[in-house]
Amino acid sequence: MQFKRALLKSLLLGLRERGVASREMGFLERKRAIRRAADAALVSARGSDATRWSQALETQCRPSTSKRVLRRCHRPRPRKAGTAARPRGSAGVVARAMLRKRTQVLKGIVPGVQAVDDECTLLGEALDYAVCLKAQVDVMQLLVRALQAPKQ
Repeated sequence: MQFKRALLKSLLLGLRERGVASREMGFLERKRAIRRAADAALVSARGSDATRWSQALETQCRPSTSKRVLRRCHRPRPRKAGTAARPRGSAGVVARAMLRKRTQVLKGIVPGVQAVDDECTLLGEALDYAVCLKAQVDVMQLLVRALQAPKQ
């Protein structure tokens, strides 16, 4: 509850700071501003030192960060010629290949964990990120309900 309260406070301040209510702002510009405000609020409420994903989001929230450079660094690598799409072999080989594939997918979803090799750390970061995203969704839904409520 305290986390959601801090998240709501940071989100409202961020939205006000970015001028999201301005009529001059276009749809895409407003969408990006809301997303930046939501990410910054999540980092502020969680603490930037707490997790790798919060550190990565904080880096992305800084205005000086070049997204072009970030995209170049995290470009998916092409497959080598001759590698099979599906591993064939024993159940252990198939299970390890599936684990590697799912780990890569998870690394693509959670920010800041691309260099993590330990599955336990990766799962902990992913779980923490998912819980924080759920809280962010709850706060944003609360905000939408409050703005749509009939005024008395």
